[in-house]
Amino acid sequence: MESFFTLIDKILPLLSTLLGAYITYYVTVSSKKSELKVAAQTKARDEYWIPCSMAITTLQEKIIELTKDETCYVSFQGTDSCELETSNLLEYFRADKRIYFYERTRNILGLLSHSIQDYEDALNVDVQSIIKNFREQYYLMLEEFPVYIFNNCTDCGISLKKSFHEEIKTGLLTHKNVIWFGQVNSVNFIRGDYSLANTISTDMSYSSGDFYFDVWCQIKEYGSQRSDFGLSPEQELGLDILDYEYENIGKLANSLNQSMKQMSYQNKYTKIFETISLLQEELLGNIDKATIL
Repeated sequence: MESFFTLIDKILPLLSTLLGAYITYYVTVSSKKSELKVAAQTKARDEYWIPCSMAITTLQEKIIELTKDETCYVSFQGTDSCELETSNLLEYFRADKRIYFYERTRNILGLLSHSIQDYEDALNVDVQSIIKNFREQYYLMLEEFPVYIFNNCTDCGISLKKSFHEEIKTGLLTHKNVIWFGQVNSVNFIRGDYSLANTISTDMSYSSGDFYFDVWCQIKEYGSQRSDFGLSPEQELGLDILDYEYENIGKLANSLNQSMKQMSYQNKYTKIFETISLLQEELLGNIDKATIL
Protein backbone atom coordinates (compact mmCIF):
# COMPACT_ATOMS: atom_id res chain seq x y z
CA MET A 1 0.00 0.00 0.00
CA GLU A 2 2.88 2.33 0.82
CA SER A 3 4.30 1.68 -2.65
CA PHE A 4 0.93 2.61 -4.18
CA PHE A 5 0.83 5.99 -2.45
CA THR A 6 4.40 6.59 -3.44
CA LEU A 7 3.44 5.94 -7.09
CA ILE A 8 0.44 8.27 -6.80
CA ASP A 9 2.69 11.01 -5.41
CA LYS A 10 4.92 10.66 -8.47
CA ILE A 11 2.05 10.52 -11.01
CA LEU A 12 0.00 13.45 -9.69
CA PRO A 13 2.55 16.15 -10.64
CA LEU A 14 2.79 14.62 -14.13
CA LEU A 15 -1.00 14.53 -14.51
CA SER A 16 -1.20 18.09 -13.28
CA THR A 17 1.39 19.14 -15.85
CA LEU A 18 -0.44 17.31 -18.66
CA LEU A 19 -3.78 18.79 -17.64
CA GLY A 20 -2.29 22.26 -17.56
CA ALA A 21 -0.76 21.73 -20.99
CA TYR A 22 -4.08 20.49 -22.37
CA ILE A 23 -5.96 23.45 -20.94
CA THR A 24 -3.39 25.83 -22.38
CA TYR A 25 -3.60 24.08 -25.76
CA TYR A 26 -7.43 24.10 -25.74
CA VAL A 27 -7.60 27.78 -24.83
CA THR A 28 -4.98 28.66 -27.46
CA VAL A 29 -6.70 26.66 -30.21
CA SER A 30 -10.13 28.02 -29.27
CA SER A 31 -8.76 31.54 -29.24
CA LYS A 32 -7.11 30.96 -32.62
CA LYS A 33 -10.34 29.58 -34.08
CA SER A 34 -12.24 32.54 -32.72
CA GLU A 35 -9.71 34.93 -34.25
CA LEU A 36 -9.93 33.15 -37.60
CA LYS A 37 -13.73 33.27 -37.46
CA VAL A 38 -13.72 36.98 -36.70
CA ALA A 39 -11.14 37.58 -39.45
CA ALA A 40 -13.24 35.62 -41.95
CA GLN A 41 -16.39 37.51 -40.99
CA THR A 42 -14.56 40.82 -41.19
CA LYS A 43 -13.21 39.95 -44.65
CA ALA A 44 -16.66 38.86 -45.84
CA ARG A 45 -18.21 42.00 -44.37
CA ASP A 46 -15.71 44.45 -45.89
CA GLU A 47 -15.15 42.81 -49.27
CA TYR A 48 -18.59 41.33 -50.03
CA TRP A 49 -21.45 42.24 -47.68
CA ILE A 50 -20.91 46.01 -47.60
CA PRO A 51 -20.22 46.29 -51.38
CA CYS A 52 -23.32 44.15 -52.05
CA SER A 53 -25.40 46.44 -49.83
CA MET A 54 -24.03 49.45 -51.69
CA ALA A 55 -24.94 47.79 -55.01
CA ILE A 56 -28.52 47.45 -53.77
CA THR A 57 -28.62 51.15 -52.90
CA THR A 58 -27.26 52.05 -56.34
CA LEU A 59 -29.91 49.89 -58.02
CA GLN A 60 -32.66 51.48 -55.93
CA GLU A 61 -31.43 54.96 -56.89
CA LYS A 62 -31.41 54.01 -60.57
CA ILE A 63 -34.95 52.66 -60.33
CA ILE A 64 -36.10 55.97 -58.80
CA GLU A 65 -34.32 57.86 -61.58
CA LEU A 66 -36.05 55.83 -64.31
CA THR A 67 -39.51 55.79 -62.73
CA LYS A 68 -41.54 58.45 -64.52
CA ASP A 69 -44.50 58.14 -62.14
CA GLU A 70 -45.97 55.62 -59.73
CA THR A 71 -47.90 53.81 -62.49
CA CYS A 72 -44.77 53.07 -64.54
CA TYR A 73 -42.58 49.99 -64.41
CA VAL A 74 -38.86 49.93 -65.05
CA SER A 75 -36.90 47.33 -66.96
CA PHE A 76 -33.89 45.44 -65.64
CA GLN A 77 -32.59 44.46 -69.09
CA GLY A 78 -32.18 46.24 -72.42
CA THR A 79 -32.29 49.90 -73.47
CA ASP A 80 -33.06 52.60 -70.88
CA SER A 81 -33.01 50.06 -68.07
CA CYS A 82 -31.25 49.20 -64.80
CA GLU A 83 -29.26 46.48 -66.56
CA LEU A 84 -25.81 47.65 -65.40
CA GLU A 85 -26.89 48.17 -61.78
CA THR A 86 -28.76 44.85 -61.74
CA SER A 87 -25.78 43.03 -63.20
CA ASN A 88 -23.45 44.56 -60.60
CA LEU A 89 -25.72 43.36 -57.79
CA LEU A 90 -26.27 39.86 -59.16
CA GLU A 91 -22.50 39.44 -59.57
CA TYR A 92 -22.57 38.49 -55.88
CA PHE A 93 -24.68 35.44 -56.75
CA ARG A 94 -21.84 34.01 -58.83
CA ALA A 95 -20.30 30.84 -57.40
CA ASP A 96 -16.96 32.49 -56.56
CA LYS A 97 -18.70 35.23 -54.55
CA ARG A 98 -21.79 33.70 -52.99
CA ILE A 99 -19.63 31.36 -50.87
CA TYR A 100 -18.84 34.41 -48.70
CA PHE A 101 -22.50 34.89 -47.79
CA TYR A 102 -24.66 33.00 -45.31
CA GLU A 103 -27.09 30.46 -46.74
CA ARG A 104 -30.12 32.67 -46.13
CA THR A 105 -28.48 35.56 -47.96
CA ARG A 106 -27.59 33.29 -50.88
CA ASN A 107 -31.17 32.07 -51.05
CA ILE A 108 -32.50 35.64 -51.17
CA LEU A 109 -29.99 36.56 -53.89
CA GLY A 110 -31.15 33.53 -55.87
CA LEU A 111 -34.79 34.50 -55.39
CA LEU A 112 -34.04 38.02 -56.60
CA SER A 113 -32.26 36.73 -59.71
CA HIS A 114 -35.18 34.42 -60.48
CA SER A 115 -37.80 37.12 -59.85
CA ILE A 116 -36.10 39.60 -62.18
CA GLN A 117 -35.70 37.02 -64.94
CA ASP A 118 -39.31 35.88 -64.52
CA TYR A 119 -40.49 39.49 -64.89
CA GLU A 120 -38.32 40.16 -67.95
CA ASP A 121 -39.32 36.87 -69.58
CA ALA A 122 -42.99 37.74 -69.15
CA LEU A 123 -42.38 41.13 -70.76
CA ASN A 124 -40.49 39.63 -73.70
CA VAL A 125 -43.11 36.94 -74.29
CA ASP A 126 -45.80 39.61 -74.49
CA VAL A 127 -43.66 41.80 -76.78
CA GLN A 128 -43.15 38.88 -79.16
CA SER A 129 -46.87 38.08 -79.02
CA ILE A 130 -47.73 41.68 -79.89
CA ILE A 131 -45.23 41.72 -82.78
CA LYS A 132 -46.71 38.48 -84.10
CA ASN A 133 -50.21 39.95 -83.84
CA PHE A 134 -49.06 43.13 -85.59
CA ARG A 135 -47.58 41.13 -88.48
CA GLU A 136 -50.74 39.08 -88.88
CA GLN A 137 -53.05 42.09 -88.86
CA TYR A 138 -50.73 44.12 -91.09
CA TYR A 139 -50.72 41.26 -93.59
CA LEU A 140 -54.54 41.14 -93.58
CA MET A 141 -54.56 44.88 -94.18
CA LEU A 142 -52.19 44.51 -97.14
CA GLU A 143 -54.44 41.93 -98.78
CA GLU A 144 -56.58 44.91 -99.84
CA PHE A 145 -53.58 46.89 -101.16
CA PRO A 146 -53.84 47.36 -104.97
CA VAL A 147 -50.43 45.84 -105.70
CA TYR A 148 -51.42 42.70 -103.77
CA ILE A 149 -54.76 42.39 -105.57
CA PHE A 150 -53.71 43.27 -109.13
CA ASN A 151 -50.70 40.93 -109.06
CA ASN A 152 -52.64 38.00 -107.58
CA CYS A 153 -50.22 37.81 -104.65
CA THR A 154 -50.45 34.90 -102.26
CA ASP A 155 -48.22 36.15 -99.46
CA CYS A 156 -45.87 38.95 -98.42
CA GLY A 157 -42.78 39.27 -96.26
CA ILE A 158 -42.90 42.09 -93.72
CA SER A 159 -39.67 43.47 -92.25
CA LEU A 160 -39.93 45.60 -89.09
CA LYS A 161 -37.63 48.23 -87.61
CA LYS A 162 -35.16 46.93 -85.04
CA SER A 163 -36.34 49.58 -82.56
CA PHE A 164 -39.92 48.27 -82.70
CA HIS A 165 -39.29 45.66 -79.99
CA GLU A 166 -38.08 48.27 -77.48
CA GLU A 167 -40.91 50.66 -78.35
CA ILE A 168 -43.49 48.00 -77.57
CA LYS A 169 -41.68 47.11 -74.34
CA THR A 170 -41.65 50.79 -73.36
CA GLY A 171 -45.37 50.97 -74.08
CA LEU A 172 -46.02 48.03 -71.76
CA LEU A 173 -43.86 49.58 -69.02
CA THR A 174 -45.38 53.07 -69.22
CA HIS A 175 -48.97 52.07 -70.11
CA LYS A 176 -48.82 54.41 -73.11
CA ASN A 177 -50.00 53.74 -76.65
CA VAL A 178 -47.36 52.68 -79.16
CA ILE A 179 -46.94 54.57 -82.43
CA TRP A 180 -47.78 51.75 -84.85
CA PHE A 181 -47.48 53.80 -88.01
CA GLY A 182 -44.11 53.80 -89.79
CA GLN A 183 -42.73 50.68 -88.06
CA VAL A 184 -42.33 48.62 -91.26
CA ASN A 185 -38.96 48.62 -93.03
CA SER A 186 -40.00 46.85 -96.20
CA VAL A 187 -42.63 44.62 -97.75
CA ASN A 188 -41.97 41.93 -100.36
CA PHE A 189 -45.07 40.80 -102.22
CA ILE A 190 -45.06 37.15 -103.33
CA ARG A 191 -46.78 35.87 -106.46
CA GLY A 192 -47.05 32.09 -106.53
CA ASP A 193 -43.91 30.40 -105.24
CA TYR A 194 -41.17 32.11 -103.26
CA SER A 195 -38.63 32.46 -106.05
CA LEU A 196 -36.97 35.84 -106.56
CA ALA A 197 -38.66 36.22 -109.97
CA ASN A 198 -42.07 36.17 -108.30
CA THR A 199 -41.23 38.88 -105.75
CA ILE A 200 -42.27 42.53 -105.89
CA SER A 201 -39.90 44.36 -103.54
CA THR A 202 -40.25 47.63 -101.68
CA ASP A 203 -37.62 49.74 -99.95
CA MET A 204 -38.39 51.98 -96.99
CA SER A 205 -34.85 53.13 -96.33
CA TYR A 206 -33.34 56.50 -97.18
CA SER A 207 -29.61 57.15 -96.85
CA SER A 208 -28.74 57.03 -93.15
CA GLY A 209 -32.01 58.65 -92.13
CA ASP A 210 -35.52 57.43 -91.42
CA PHE A 211 -37.70 56.90 -94.48
CA TYR A 212 -40.88 57.67 -92.59
CA PHE A 213 -39.68 60.95 -91.05
CA ASP A 214 -37.19 62.10 -93.68
CA VAL A 215 -39.25 61.32 -96.78
CA TRP A 216 -42.90 60.47 -96.14
CA CYS A 217 -43.48 63.17 -93.49
CA GLN A 218 -41.74 65.79 -95.63
CA ILE A 219 -44.15 65.02 -98.47
CA LYS A 220 -47.29 64.54 -96.37
CA GLU A 221 -46.80 67.29 -93.81
CA TYR A 222 -44.54 69.88 -95.41
CA GLY A 223 -45.45 69.85 -99.09
CA SER A 224 -42.27 68.33 -100.55
CA GLN A 225 -42.53 66.45 -103.85
CA ARG A 226 -41.49 62.88 -104.49
CA SER A 227 -39.20 64.11 -107.24
CA ASP A 228 -37.22 66.09 -104.66
CA PHE A 229 -35.76 62.87 -103.21
CA GLY A 230 -34.58 60.92 -106.30
CA LEU A 231 -36.38 57.77 -105.22
CA SER A 232 -36.00 54.33 -106.77
CA PRO A 233 -39.10 52.40 -107.96
CA GLU A 234 -38.86 50.27 -104.80
CA GLN A 235 -38.84 53.42 -102.63
CA GLU A 236 -41.78 54.84 -104.59
CA LEU A 237 -43.71 51.69 -103.80
CA GLY A 238 -42.64 52.06 -100.17
CA LEU A 239 -44.27 55.50 -100.11
CA ASP A 240 -47.45 54.02 -101.60
CA ILE A 241 -47.54 51.49 -98.77
CA LEU A 242 -47.09 54.23 -96.17
CA ASP A 243 -49.94 56.23 -97.77
CA TYR A 244 -52.12 53.12 -97.64
CA GLU A 245 -50.99 52.36 -94.11
CA TYR A 246 -51.80 55.90 -92.97
CA GLU A 247 -55.40 55.52 -94.19
CA ASN A 248 -56.00 52.03 -92.84
CA ILE A 249 -53.90 51.35 -89.74
CA GLY A 250 -56.34 52.90 -87.25
CA LYS A 251 -58.33 49.72 -86.65
CA LEU A 252 -55.15 47.67 -86.25
CA ALA A 253 -53.68 50.21 -83.81
CA ASN A 254 -56.83 50.34 -81.66
CA SER A 255 -56.96 46.55 -81.44
CA LEU A 256 -53.32 46.27 -80.36
CA ASN A 257 -53.55 49.14 -77.88
CA GLN A 258 -56.56 47.50 -76.26
CA SER A 259 -54.79 44.16 -75.98
CA MET A 260 -51.77 45.83 -74.35
CA LYS A 261 -53.97 47.41 -71.69
CA GLN A 262 -54.95 43.92 -70.54
CA MET A 263 -51.34 43.01 -69.78
CA SER A 264 -50.20 43.53 -66.19
CA TYR A 265 -46.93 42.76 -64.40
CA GLN A 266 -47.74 44.25 -60.99
CA ASN A 267 -47.42 41.03 -59.00
CA LYS A 268 -44.06 40.10 -60.55
CA TYR A 269 -42.85 43.70 -60.20
CA THR A 270 -43.86 43.95 -56.53
CA LYS A 271 -42.12 40.66 -55.75
CA ILE A 272 -38.83 42.09 -57.05
CA PHE A 273 -39.00 45.09 -54.72
CA GLU A 274 -40.02 42.99 -51.75
CA THR A 275 -37.01 40.73 -52.38
CA ILE A 276 -34.64 43.68 -52.77
CA SER A 277 -35.82 45.09 -49.42
CA LEU A 278 -35.50 41.68 -47.76
CA LEU A 279 -31.96 41.26 -49.12
CA GLN A 280 -30.89 44.69 -47.89
CA GLU A 281 -32.36 44.03 -44.45
CA GLU A 282 -30.55 40.68 -44.25
CA LEU A 283 -27.21 42.17 -45.30
CA LEU A 284 -27.41 45.09 -42.90
CA GLY A 285 -28.20 42.68 -40.05
CA ASN A 286 -25.17 40.54 -40.91
CA ILE A 287 -22.96 43.62 -41.21
CA ASP A 288 -24.07 44.88 -37.78
CA LYS A 289 -23.39 41.51 -36.13
CA ALA A 290 -19.94 41.23 -37.69
CA THR A 291 -19.12 44.79 -36.63
CA ILE A 292 -20.10 44.12 -33.01
CA LEU A 293 -17.87 41.03 -32.97
